[in-house]
Amino acid sequence: MDIRKLLREIYHHLPQPPSTNFSFRAVRPYPYDLLPPDPVIYDIGAKDARAGYFSSPPPSATIICTDIQPGPLVDIVADAQSMPQIPSDSADCVFLVSVLQYIPSPQRAIDEVFRILRPGGIFYVNVPFIFHFAEDPVDFYRFSLPGLELLCSRFERIDSGSRRGPASTFVELLIRFLAILFSFNSEALYAANVYCGKWALFWIKYLDVLVARYSVAYLMWGAPYFLGRKPLLSNRPSTGGN
Repeated sequence: MDIRKLLREIYHHLPQPPSTNFSFRAVRPYPYDLLPPDPVIYDIGAKDARAGYFSSPPPSATIICTDIQPGPLVDIVADAQSMPQIPSDSADCVFLVSVLQYIPSPQRAIDEVFRILRPGGIFYVNVPFIFHFAEDPVDFYRFSLPGLELLCSRFERIDSGSRRGPASTFVELLIRFLAILFSFNSEALYAANVYCGKWALFWIKYLDVLVARYSVAYLMWGAPYFLGRKPLLSNRPSTGGN
């Protein structure tokens, strides 16, 4: 019997370890609270998420999920940098959750979101800042909160910040570092170390109940977000005239 194959099978049947993520603050207001009746919601790069980020979407919502790869819950296969299948000014809300770091030109993706949103439409985006390299398939970027706000400068800001504080950020990196240190150049051992490390150290994230409120906590924010609105009079290039 192939021992590696047996161990891989055992690994895939183990229970999921606790997450190292701890959301120390809520986004206020919730994006769903800002939507009109029967909203059209686009979830860009969604895979199987179906816009389930803030409890449940409104029951009357039309949810359209896009991704660069086909999948059972993907409605439109499209590159976020260019989505000609989606009409301009057609969306009431767009989500771009943990996607921007995988896009070669983040500004093009943000501009596409601006195009497809109706005037007054709601946009929510979050990104990693202090986080380990994560291939899916290629990890290009990290974003500070000021950098994310600059990318989204065409939108009216409603709220921005980070939901992942210093303790949550630190414990994820600590687990990865220890997994590398004790992997002895074995990828299989690294994966096992990450699994065990999450069970052993996940509790550190709860220190964010305290330290995430400190004035200097922003120095180790792990995952900035931006909640904005497309202006009612969108700032499109002028076509001339008086």
